[in-house]
Amino acid sequence: MKTLLAITTAIVALSTATAEARPNCPGGQGYWEEIVRNVRVCDTRTENYTVTLKNCDYSGHLTLGFLFNKPDFPLPHIKYRTSASRGVESCPASKFASESEVYWYTDHNGTRWIGHATYSGVLSKTSEQTYTENRTRTVETNCRTEQRVTRVFRCGFQP
Repeated sequence: MKTLLAITTAIVALSTATAEARPNCPGGQGYWEEIVRNVRVCDTRTENYTVTLKNCDYSGHLTLGFLFNKPDFPLPHIKYRTSASRGVESCPASKFASESEVYWYTDHNGTRWIGHATYSGVLSKTSEQTYTENRTRTVETNCRTEQRVTRVFRCGFQP
């Protein structure tokens, strides 16, 4: 029995060291090649942290800019606008705002066209609320380069 085991082990060892038959290789012969590559490996840990954020509300008036053509219907010269910023780190005392709209006008030949009007102005801060959020992040530590060995089957005979 021990002799049979020894013979089987020897046959397996010889067959892995020599060429192998594969149906998808020309001539049916091939071999295993070991490829060594460097990979970056890190340990990771999860940490919790708290971030402070703000919600800011703004309001103010926007003023109509210059119009190149006279609208068919009058446009308001001033618009009241509100704005909100959510989940920001800081709330400035004011912020610039602008918006555009289209209007119809008729030229001297009686053809109707579309024109563009722009309103702009400064919105003042009206309120500010502060809140905290708990967050989680993954941190890489102890990063290093390790070698990984991969076996790849190659067609043909081993060089």
